[in-house]
Amino acid sequence: MKKGFTLAEVLITLGIIGIVAAMTIPAIIGKYKKIVTTTKLKKFYTTMQQAIQLTEKDYGDIKYWMPPQSAIKNSSEYEKWFDKYLAKNFKIISKKHLGTTYYEIGLADGSGFVTYASGTTNIFFFFCTELKYCGAERYDGNTSFLFSLGNINNKIKFFTSHLVNQNMTREELLEQCKYGNLDNPDVSISDKRHACTRLIEIDGWEIKDDYPWKQTILEKK
Repeated sequence: MKKGFTLAEVLITLGIIGIVAAMTIPAIIGKYKKIVTTTKLKKFYTTMQQAIQLTEKDYGDIKYWMPPQSAIKNSSEYEKWFDKYLAKNFKIISKKHLGTTYYEIGLADGSGFVTYASGTTNIFFFFCTELKYCGAERYDGNTSFLFSLGNINNKIKFFTSHLVNQNMTREELLEQCKYGNLDNPDVSISDKRHACTRLIEIDGWEIKDDYPWKQTILEKK
């Protein structure tokens, strides 16, 4: 005669399964989100690099076609520049102006970026993993990240984070990714973490265990 499980045994087993699931599923989801984030970051970085290289074939070195003075902090003029030189290399599904300075681009994979020219050799890109997270001057190191186009050693290059982050050690980048920097280094800035993109890049486009992923920003004491 076969003996079945009692109701108590079934409930205990289900309870154990529930506990294990509650412990492991958040970790799995968190890991998946990190992979999605780094994949989109690397894709944007690579696409922009390729876009510049392709445009240089038609117009020469990028230093000859950087935004004119009229495009600096003027979203309408900046739009003309971006659409002429770079837009054709992206799969763009939406465009809009954010005030008179910023230009927002929505991409086919659901991500996007807000961009503007702050000078004739300085352009900033506030990339967001989903368009709903995009915003002017928003780079929180979780859903939005900073990229720049500027002069490094007398050559215009596209790079992660800010110019001042390029020669920092990993420890310095991690510190600034945790606490924010530049605009007001003694006070936390909830949506400005300049160094995080560079940190992810030097870690091989991976979000390491010590990366400040769960909090938006830490408070300085």
